[in-house]
Amino acid sequence: MPRIAYIHSDDYANIVSRLPSNIDRSKKVHALIEAYGLLRLRDLTIISPRKASIKELCRYHSRDYIEFLNKAEDYDSGEETDDSSDIEEDTTVTTRAHGKEDKLEEYGLRFDCSVFEGIADYAAYVAGSTLEAATLLCDDAFDIVIHWDGGRHHAKKDAAAGFCIVNDIVLGIMELQKAFDRVLYLDLDVHHGDGKLPCIFSPSAFQFTDKVLTVSIHHYAEGFYPGTGSGVLSSARTKAVVNIPMQAGLSDGTLSRVFDEMIEPLVKQFSPDAVVLQCGVDGGYNTVSTARCYAYLTSQILGRSILDEIPEHKYFEDYQPDFLLFIDPGRQLDINTEEHLAHVRSLVDTQSKTLSSQH
Repeated sequence: MPRIAYIHSDDYANIVSRLPSNIDRSKKVHALIEAYGLLRLRDLTIISPRKASIKELCRYHSRDYIEFLNKAEDYDSGEETDDSSDIEEDTTVTTRAHGKEDKLEEYGLRFDCSVFEGIADYAAYVAGSTLEAATLLCDDAFDIVIHWDGGRHHAKKDAAAGFCIVNDIVLGIMELQKAFDRVLYLDLDVHHGDGKLPCIFSPSAFQFTDKVLTVSIHHYAEGFYPGTGSGVLSSARTKAVVNIPMQAGLSDGTLSRVFDEMIEPLVKQFSPDAVVLQCGVDGGYNTVSTARCYAYLTSQILGRSILDEIPEHKYFEDYQPDFLLFIDPGRQLDINTEEHLAHVRSLVDTQSKTLSSQH
């Protein structure tokens, strides 16, 4: 039986649940997992979350961004002062307002990543908890560490993006590199993990890019966020990135084929010493479905079966009308044709040859 850890606390769930795009998602996820009795199993060790220090955050993120993030709430509320006392009052107010908006936009802290109460603590805890997970693996304390509140793969080095304030994935992989020679990052989110790609070009992130293999399977279509990940990158500096772009309606059967025919051979070829798995499940659309998925995944990791009937707990009424764990799949047509799969397979094969030249 593998040694399994689970990073969680009620206080941490409250902090993470403030994220405007995922209100109460964390609380619902952990509440369902706890209702199934999975957190009480002897096979699972609960690990307390921790905050990352500014120094730790700046291992990847720019100091300017992190320092601004720590004062973002005051800045957004208008508490920052302006010394333009010689300018007429109405002009000063207008200029100041535009200046604040420009500064917030510079760091990506508007629109989908707007400032919220506790944003700096949120970023520090998410990053710190992923760093703690990586440290536990590096120390050989556990074989698997679960951190359902991490995986913020859109955040850039110097800006927030796509509901992601901090890129805990990059920080976690950097920590893993201290003990593991080759690290595989597998991203299953429906959105392409564009936030991780810039780190490949940054010497402050991955010193040896061919030691970290990124494999991303995602939906790609014109107008679909973030608009990247159309195929294997051609640059020599991104030789350890494999993008697997899928069309709408990806079914279980098609996904299984992609794993069996494309991903598994890559994993065997790369032979990683550690794996970082980003499971996606965008909770901004349906938080209880996210809870369903993470509860099921937790049970599978622990090798336990759980009932289809949702157990009674604080958020039980949110699962009506059927109160079941497994829900009927959508009726969207899978348009990933044999022709498209052949095209994607050719992209992956090309990348596979590049990997062969590295090992």
